[in-house]
Amino acid sequence: MIALEKILDANTVLRGIVRETPLLSSNKLNQSLGVDVFFKAESEQHTGSFKIRGAYYCMHQHLMDHGPQDVVAYSSGNHAQGVAMAGSLLGLSTTIVMPSDAPKAKINGTRNFGANIITYDRYEEDREQIATEHANKNNAFLVPPYNHVDIIAGQSTVAIEAVQQMALMDLSIADYICPIGGGGLIAGSGIALKNLAPKSRIYGVEPEFFNDTQKSISAGSRQKIDIKNTSICDALMVETPGELTFPINQQQINEIFTVDDNDVIAAMKYAYHELGIILEPSGAVGLALILKGRFTPSGKSVVVVFSGGNIDVSEHQRLIK
Repeated sequence: MIALEKILDANTVLRGIVRETPLLSSNKLNQSLGVDVFFKAESEQHTGSFKIRGAYYCMHQHLMDHGPQDVVAYSSGNHAQGVAMAGSLLGLSTTIVMPSDAPKAKINGTRNFGANIITYDRYEEDREQIATEHANKNNAFLVPPYNHVDIIAGQSTVAIEAVQQMALMDLSIADYICPIGGGGLIAGSGIALKNLAPKSRIYGVEPEFFNDTQKSISAGSRQKIDIKNTSICDALMVETPGELTFPINQQQINEIFTVDDNDVIAAMKYAYHELGIILEPSGAVGLALILKGRFTPSGKSVVVVFSGGNIDVSEHQRLIK
């Protein structure tokens, strides 16, 4: 388990680098549910997702320990942009391995931060192998999207902020609902909550056909799923939980739910019309669970993480019409 000192250090390093993202709420929704639901809007973060937190902290620590070194990463888009922006801030050259079918908004966002992009076929090629070979050939530092202690520590700051923001309102977090891809965000969040708000219950949400963490926890070991299924939640399309993230999540998560694409689209539409916020599909899975009515709160205050808002405007409008 990652120590409290590590996540607090990440919080210190990231202060002034990342935005303190807002907690949003809807009186209409709260009245209908009978509890207060707060949405941690990481969609309003630099690069449009929480990923800058882990990417910057990981790269900062490596720079402090080893000096400047080129960076390589693999990502469908949000980690890509986080690494690219962190590289621009730290003065490091970045190369990102991205699927050829990644959303244009994510590809363009990554390129705009000066990253070199290598594309691959997500259904036929191994992105980690491509990135590892490139890193070895060019003596570069490989920054994984979730399977690294410093990545997890950086992502923990989402929950640290939420705990602090709720405390300012004299509230505590009863339930914390978080998307799961590789598991770095919910692992880091769980570590923060277990240390700073130990009574909080932690819930994960995965796409219907990409429930690798749900299946793995049920089986008691990491399971690999078939990624040839489809989902509009491109950032959560992971075939097996992370080697580091899984045992952490196995200990900390109370329950995992799944939502389908129609649930997600309904949540995106609700977020746009009721909260005035644009969410990418992966960022909306927690709200999708709430709106579906399958989640029973354990207390009076629920925090739901909106993990990202990177989506082409035309595609967003097409989905929510």
